Amino acid sequence: MSVSSCKNYSVSVNENVVYTPPSIFKDFQIADQQLFDCVQQTIYDARITRAEDLTTLNCSNAGIKSLSGLDKFFALKEVNLADNQIADLSTIGNLGRLEIVKLQGNLIKNPAPLLQLLHLKQLDLQENPMLICKDTAQLIANQNKTTTRILLPAHCVN
Repeated sequence: MSVSSCKNYSVSVNENVVYTPPSIFKDFQIADQQLFDCVQQTIYDARITRAEDLTTLNCSNAGIKSLSGLDKFFALKEVNLADNQIADLSTIGNLGRLEIVKLQGNLIKNPAPLLQLLHLKQLDLQENPMLICKDTAQLIANQNKTTTRILLPAHCVN
């Protein structure tokens, strides 16, 4: 048996521990219980041991209202937060490595924090009935300079 096949188990030889797997990452605080539960489950399922190892998060249809605390996971590249109750995007602006952001079906009004996401390749804001369309102008201008694909709510499409 190779040691690599035992990466999830402690290995002992003559009652001396020679390998202990890294523990699951637990050093984070997220106020929104639904977001906390989703992040915790993702960490457990993927056996994440460091914040920077979490790069993809799928928390759609979870009843999430706040993203506060999510910026602990600064290495996130893709988030699916569709069909929640999110209104404030201030935290998401701190996740500078994000490339794919799915926010359709939320309560977003102000998309300005998304302008801080310089690596954005795909953004879905459809079905956000309160989105202020004039505030999407800079996102559209940035889209024209890059290969970013932006999907807006029907009331914002000319």
